[in-house]
Amino acid sequence: MIRLTKLVKSVLLLALVLLMTNCAPNEAEESSNVQAVDEAKNWYNIHKEEFDSPILEYVSDLKWENAIISNGTDGVVIEVPFTLTDNLQTSNGKGNLYNDHHRFVFIKEGQQKFKTYYVQIFTDNKNSSILDKSYNYYAVKENYNGKVFVQDLISNKTNVLEFKNGEQSTLSSTSKWREEAVSCTFLGYWEPDGSFSPIKVMYCDGGGYDDGEPYPTYGGGGGGGTSSPSPKPVAPQIINNLTGKAKCLNSLLSSSGNNFVQNIFNQFAGKSEFNIQIVSLPNVYSSTNQEVNGTTGFDKVNSLITIEISTNRLDGLAALESARIILHEYIHADIYRKLNTTNSNDIDASNFKQVFETYENQHNAMAQVYLSSMKDALKSFHKTVLSADYNKYTNYYGEEPSDAFYEAMAWGGLKDSSVKAWTDLPEDKKASINSLASRVPILGKSVPCP
Repeated sequence: MIRLTKLVKSVLLLALVLLMTNCAPNEAEESSNVQAVDEAKNWYNIHKEEFDSPILEYVSDLKWENAIISNGTDGVVIEVPFTLTDNLQTSNGKGNLYNDHHRFVFIKEGQQKFKTYYVQIFTDNKNSSILDKSYNYYAVKENYNGKVFVQDLISNKTNVLEFKNGEQSTLSSTSKWREEAVSCTFLGYWEPDGSFSPIKVMYCDGGGYDDGEPYPTYGGGGGGGTSSPSPKPVAPQIINNLTGKAKCLNSLLSSSGNNFVQNIFNQFAGKSEFNIQIVSLPNVYSSTNQEVNGTTGFDKVNSLITIEISTNRLDGLAALESARIILHEYIHADIYRKLNTTNSNDIDASNFKQVFETYENQHNAMAQVYLSSMKDALKSFHKTVLSADYNKYTNYYGEEPSDAFYEAMAWGGLKDSSVKAWTDLPEDKKASINSLASRVPILGKSVPCP
């Protein structure tokens, strides 16, 4: 009987030890996770005033209780899902990114210190779904196809990562990739017909000067083939020293314009023979010492094209008119590129040189060759990027802006030079263009940048 009692006690003791052994690690891990989330939450509450990302205005509910905790080569990472206000959603300008999923990501950098990112996870199929814990910093599902937008909440520097079957795509140096890599994320709504209606640009990636700071990435290691950091995008050879309104519009034009805009910007990227610098100055003057909106010049010795944009002029102009001025100067830069390229295999430049010989000057060439494309670029930019202003115009005049209106805008900077293409127009056509151009000053001056 004593032996039986001792045996029972031994079994109970062993069971208790096993129970304590199994529970302790789980409890310790859970406690550690709770502590990590609390630290991130406290840090966020203290430092959120330092963030200036536009997404903060639309955060409806930060789901701290659903935080995703992962650990790996970059240490502990806390990802906190959230929803947007008023059933808003996000997509790209083409509306072919679906099922947006929003997170704030906290990567611990020592005691009570975090790097903080805003992360959007998209799929490229409207029938796909994104589950909270199926995708985290250290693991992306094997069948995941889509894009991840990552924005540093302090610097606002943004990166786009593309995934195919769970593997992060390697960036190419071709112009085609650069065009695809440059993207904007818009806030808006999905319409019943499946189209996406953007109402505000949130941020853009690409098309800017590389300032040497690292691009934010997502996927620090382990799982889903995303163990290596994101390669940096090829930096276009555009030295961007713009400020204020011009800086905002240049970024939006380089990131979200139509093919015409992209083609203009891509002329100076990669293996281009030329660098281009674009700068803001309080006042800009022509070669005859007249104050102007902008000028473009070419330094043959250094193969450098320089665009100067007047801050004082642009601040008093409508945003769309300011965008036209920037585009106008980029066209001048493109003409300089084509006229001065030495690459005999550049068919685009070779053909243009032959055509240009029939024109008197750059403005006449611009009116003959670029006017239609400029009209289309302004129309696309107004409707998709400056959409609030587009809607105000429609409400004010009771009709959407016509192609003739954008053509009238495209004549800006050309008709005042009395180029042959303008003087050859019938008088009634000139009158119609001038009448529509008189509507330009009523357009909004503000730009959709924070």
